[in-house]
Amino acid sequence: MAARKRASATDTAKPEQEKPKSETHQTESPIRPAKYPTIIKFFLIFSVPYFFLIFSYYRIEYELKKSILINLLVSFIGFLVTVSMIPVASKYVLRRNLFGYDINKKGTPDGSIKVPESLGIVVGIVFLVVTILFQYFNFTADSNWLVEYNAALASICFMILLGFVDDVLDVPWRVKLVLPSIAALPLLMAYAGHTTIIIPKPLVPYVGLEILDLGWIYKLYMGLLAVFCTNSINIHAGLNGLEVGQTVVIACAVSKKLCIYYLNLSSVAESDVL
Repeated sequence: MAARKRASATDTAKPEQEKPKSETHQTESPIRPAKYPTIIKFFLIFSVPYFFLIFSYYRIEYELKKSILINLLVSFIGFLVTVSMIPVASKYVLRRNLFGYDINKKGTPDGSIKVPESLGIVVGIVFLVVTILFQYFNFTADSNWLVEYNAALASICFMILLGFVDDVLDVPWRVKLVLPSIAALPLLMAYAGHTTIIIPKPLVPYVGLEILDLGWIYKLYMGLLAVFCTNSINIHAGLNGLEVGQTVVIACAVSKKLCIYYLNLSSVAESDVL
């Protein structure tokens, strides 16, 4: 596991003659070529069981299968665009002194490798474009879902912008704790669902209710939850691989849950027809 430290203004202002040996090494691009065989191997490991359940084991509507395949194709194109744009963006941010130093990595000199920062904006922009394009290929005829969908995209766009501002201005932590709550406002305001909770049975005699309507407290709680989820991931960004690693685990869990959810919907619809 490797950590990184951000370059200070004094580090970037040092004359070149003070580092005659390491300066040439620092100018080399730290972006390695993408390991496509490894990427394909992990893709097959995670996707083959998923596609087997969808296309062979369960009976799913044709429109839903079509939507999944189109989403897969658009996502793959977005992946290729991201892989090709990251080296270009890394060279640009290095010229703008937006980098940290890679430290504690085995086999490399301590603090001599530049790690470009703010590259998340490349992934974020491609993700936003892909999700916006996917609206056109959605399999449902109802468009009511677009309200919360686009509100979620607005929140993601806010967080991408705030993350870039943090890399450029080095926002203090007390401000970072507040910014996600502002970014979550579009999603919270667009939410028009229930704000009720079911009281656990052991607590019903004390509360006097089985169902409690929280009202605005529910949205306040969701705003605080957005702050917690964002910072619980972002706080590990200093360790290479830890942030993206837990993000992959969370993404796999969410994908599995969505798969089970849509499969249950299809089975219920099929039973209603029969």
